[in-house]
Amino acid sequence: MARIAVLIPTYNERDNISLLIDKVFNNFSDGTHDVHIVVIDDNSSDGTGYIVAKIAEVNDHVHLLSRPGKYGLGSAYMDGLRWSDSNLSPDVFVQMDADLSHPPHYLPTLVKEALEGHDVTIGSRYVEGGGSVSWSWYRRVISRGANSIARLMLRIREKDATSGFRTLSRRAVHALLDFDLSSKGYAYQIESLFLYSTLGLSIKEVPILFFERRKGETKLSILEILNFVYLLMFMSLTRFKALKQFKNISRHSKGNFKY
Repeated sequence: MARIAVLIPTYNERDNISLLIDKVFNNFSDGTHDVHIVVIDDNSSDGTGYIVAKIAEVNDHVHLLSRPGKYGLGSAYMDGLRWSDSNLSPDVFVQMDADLSHPPHYLPTLVKEALEGHDVTIGSRYVEGGGSVSWSWYRRVISRGANSIARLMLRIREKDATSGFRTLSRRAVHALLDFDLSSKGYAYQIESLFLYSTLGLSIKEVPILFFERRKGETKLSILEILNFVYLLMFMSLTRFKALKQFKNISRHSKGNFKY
């Protein structure tokens, strides 16, 4: 039985988190995998952490990592990966959003691909069969543009380089934790994929339909977009030399989270 760790960063996702947790477990209800959910909460002001803590009291496969501030998506994933690797030793790590934009019914397919040997499996909007639902025209333009620029500047072959719906093998996670990524926010998706690609890890895209969040507010800010552009320029200019900047990171988290 493979052990699966589903990592979900949260900030003010009270209206979505309980439903998402239920849906994740329901999609593995056949009992073929040992599924754990790890919520990394950045001190949500709406009680998200409290809701997850109450669920964890009655379900020992739900784990809450409470961080004292809003440190960013990439930082949350790195802390979640470190904790999961040390405490759960999963065979497969899953990264997904908390706002139900990543439909949990794709999880078995993504996990299957990971267990068949792919180091990174990406839930992709931009391969045949994929797409997005209820997106405004400018969100589509921004997403398409960001992916096109990333592929052009970094020579990444994957069509959906910004997708946050991914599975990672132990090898991919251990490689990632050995490097010091520059991005603590959304640009983490691009930077980590650049690393996986540069290291020659096996990467596969599978089609998904991405849904716009129905409740809550988007966390993507103008500052995040500017950081994304800056990071692309930095990595494009330095190319593979940038990897030297990532080495020798401590394998232990610097965050003050509780669990």
